[in-house]
Amino acid sequence: MIEILLPLGLGFIMFSIGLGLRVNDFTRVIRQPLALGAGLINQLVLLPLVGAGLVLLYANEPTYTAVFALGIMALAACPGGITSNLLTVLGGGSAALSVSMTAISSLVGIISVPLILGLSQGLLLGEAEAVALPLGQILGGVFGVTGVPIALGMLLNHLFPQTSEAVRPSCRGLATGIFAVIVIGAFVGQRETMVAHFLDIGPYVLALNVGTMALGLISARLLRLDLADTVAIAMEGGLQNVALAIFIATTLLGLPEMVVPAILYALMMNLSAAALIAWSRAVARRRVRAGLMI
Repeated sequence: MIEILLPLGLGFIMFSIGLGLRVNDFTRVIRQPLALGAGLINQLVLLPLVGAGLVLLYANEPTYTAVFALGIMALAACPGGITSNLLTVLGGGSAALSVSMTAISSLVGIISVPLILGLSQGLLLGEAEAVALPLGQILGGVFGVTGVPIALGMLLNHLFPQTSEAVRPSCRGLATGIFAVIVIGAFVGQRETMVAHFLDIGPYVLALNVGTMALGLISARLLRLDLADTVAIAMEGGLQNVALAIFIATTLLGLPEMVVPAILYALMMNLSAAALIAWSRAVARRRVRAGLMI
């Protein structure tokens, strides 16, 4: 049953993302190259590199497990998650930039996710710790549950924009609920393994989340982007599509233990997102007070 419900649920999540996308979201990189380019480099390049570095450190642990290492890399390869756009807005970030990053990274992920997992298999895990990766199946599966639903959502948005606008909030709410059910279901199935290995893998998952958010903040600061763009880049870098990582682990690879890093990440990323929202709101309040004083 889970093999049917999980891809259907993930497909609906991606469909709900597509409902909020237009072709302009993919062409914004031409019109606003600095912020979007920085965000995509942070998400598509730096995030996997941070993940690879953490896996190399984790490999020195006596409790090292190849399946968990691959789970970390799956997270690092996944695009932005369903809640990233909403939490970006709550933090005063740029909704347009967030949506554009989600759109582009989700479509690029059709190719980049299998590619990163394949490279991880050969370069990081080694032959002794090899995990069978059906890359063709991963490519087809990721395309089926991400590319196709996003395209359908965008088509509906293009043909019936008013209808799309009307149903979008409900679809986003339902998609968020489905995401929660997927994570909770995976947690229940792997709760004993997660508890047993929390201290082993937890610090590396936390470092992946906090490290990528920090890179987003630092890169935006170096480029002197405004607060709204900074929040969007940091949020998109730190909120990954955990449901996709769980789908890859359980449905495509048949490695249920591989979801442990994803479950831990789902818990941690919401806490770090809350901290980012609190920080951005505090900065905004200080700037308003400074403006009033002037």
